[in-house]
Amino acid sequence: MKYTYLILPVMVALFGCNESEPDNNIEVYISTGELQCQDNGLPISLTKGYLQEAGIEVKAESCGNLTLVDYPSVCGGETGKLHVFTINNSDSQVAENIGFTIPDSSVNGGEYAKVECSD
Repeated sequence: MKYTYLILPVMVALFGCNESEPDNNIEVYISTGELQCQDNGLPISLTKGYLQEAGIEVKAESCGNLTLVDYPSVCGGETGKLHVFTINNSDSQVAENIGFTIPDSSVNGGEYAKVECSD
């Protein structure tokens, strides 16, 4: 019986507290501004600079396309191309205030699909 009291705290310490830290990152995105039939999208370095100028650390970057929006094929129309950035969740309000979109957490990123950047 004495050994049970000694073993139990050791077992809890080894196996019961194996939770990882919660992920404090969030993805935000902004339109590249590119229009159909034109090669006028903003470079990712410029949109990344918007975050950095606001004092936000960018942890990762990629490109993407909106997936839940259909764009009619017409020159001068929107393309749905995006720049996607991973930032600290605590900076999400600042990012939103400077024009970035925070995907709805209930969608779990389904609003866009990441693609390889071409610029």
